[in-house]
Amino acid sequence: MQLNTEQLLSQEYERFIEFGTLLDRTTRKYLVEYLKRKISNEAVPSLENMDDLKDTYFQYFRKSLDELFGIDGLLEVVQHNQKMQQQIVMDTLYWLRKSYEKVSAKNPYEDEQKRLEGWGVTPIHVFVERWHFLIDFLKLNYERETLDTDFYRDRFKYLINNSPYAQLGEEQKERLDLLLTDLLAQWDALLNAKILAYQLQHLEEEKQKYSDLVAAKVQEYQKLTKLVSPFAEYLGNYWDMSRDLWQQTSFDVIQKYDELLKNEKSVQELADLLGRMREAEIEIEEEAFEKTIIRQEWVVDEFLKSEITGIHESDDLNNILSSEIALLSDVASESLFLKKYVDKSLITFSYEDKRLQQSKDYKTEIFQKVRQKEKGPFIVCVDTSESMMGRPEQIAKVLCLSILKMAAKENRKAYLINFSIGIETLDLFDIANNLDAIAKFLNMSFYGGTDISLPLYEAFRQLKTNDYKDADILVISDFIMYKVDDDVLREVRFHQQNKNTQFHSLTLSKEPNPYILNFFDTNWAYDPNEQGIIKDLTHALQDLQARY
Repeated sequence: MQLNTEQLLSQEYERFIEFGTLLDRTTRKYLVEYLKRKISNEAVPSLENMDDLKDTYFQYFRKSLDELFGIDGLLEVVQHNQKMQQQIVMDTLYWLRKSYEKVSAKNPYEDEQKRLEGWGVTPIHVFVERWHFLIDFLKLNYERETLDTDFYRDRFKYLINNSPYAQLGEEQKERLDLLLTDLLAQWDALLNAKILAYQLQHLEEEKQKYSDLVAAKVQEYQKLTKLVSPFAEYLGNYWDMSRDLWQQTSFDVIQKYDELLKNEKSVQELADLLGRMREAEIEIEEEAFEKTIIRQEWVVDEFLKSEITGIHESDDLNNILSSEIALLSDVASESLFLKKYVDKSLITFSYEDKRLQQSKDYKTEIFQKVRQKEKGPFIVCVDTSESMMGRPEQIAKVLCLSILKMAAKENRKAYLINFSIGIETLDLFDIANNLDAIAKFLNMSFYGGTDISLPLYEAFRQLKTNDYKDADILVISDFIMYKVDDDVLREVRFHQQNKNTQFHSLTLSKEPNPYILNFFDTNWAYDPNEQGIIKDLTHALQDLQARY
């Protein structure tokens, strides 16, 4: 069963509370509740007495969460996009845990910690002989204003007076033990304060790096939503803290072609028409279930003899009545017994018993389930040869951006193949990882010759995958080409006739090769010198328009 965003977040919170290594369970629970309050407009009742928790680390992390979610635009993102909220919360919990583990794993005072632990378990009679080593070490590491080692030196001298431990009186021993306990307690407090200061300093550095990255991600997200507005919900998979930031030039290039798209209404119309040609289909799934029906009933079993139900005539000597056996006691009646035995007319007991009998019937039931298939994906082949330079190149790029936006809006997959003498491929749907690659395509210069066979071979390969097996193929080219492999053309016919694959062409010239265009289901022509798509509709296209 697929969990919704709220359930997934609850799982993440619970996992952090139960298994996180950050401080203790109570503090982790408070942090989770505080985080919930930060991303929600509603107060959490269980936090009414949160200020009673005075733990320094908790206060630091609470302040860090305040600063983090004070980043301009972050709360707006988490409150209006459930997928983004889930990912940001997960990243924040991960940052809390990992940053604490990192600063707790090692610090420059580990040797001093071990020395403190060693003195803490040193027997008092050994301490009497070695106390001056402890005082010398503390004097070297702590100023007198912080720890008055001279005071403790004088007190130890007075109490011990160069005497062995065995010669000290009971009162001296008690006072010596109290003095040592006090010294170790002060040392422990001072050492923990140094460790805390070190850890808070490095936690601050980790927080600053994380905050800077989150702020940059928010800015990226805001820029991206403007480019693909108003359908930004699909960007839930965008938030990946491990991914490098996008280049500013990527936004500039995409913005440039987005402006061109607004002026090319006919290009947008073409993308919309393509979208309607592969709307989501309804399919019926049948599931067969074999049902076993088990019945139980009591049946008479003549071989079971547990209850006498009467008498009857038979030759069953095992169940004969005693009155019949009496006939054998007299020679005169013996012949009568034998006659009755031969005639099976001896009076015998009649028995009956029942047993529970189980029977099974098998029945097959078929259930039909109606579900909506995903909207069809696209494979777009773009001619990037030198003959496409200029206005055709611009229209090809604008159309690709339009298809990208349509695919994002309708949650559809789109695969780009650009070709000249070779091919390059790009998954247009995965904008979260490919924005720079999309910008690179939009910014590239067209060069080289034209070989349409290579991109179509790649398209056929994609048609064999699960993601693109139901895809339509769109080829954008000037179709100024003179040869196509016969194997490619046969493969086109095979997919049209057997796989219901639709092949569309957009011609960006006045002199295309009509032989090649004849293999496409639908042909559009765009006059580079005029705005507007000229639809050269075949019968197939007319049928499509009638349906959609």
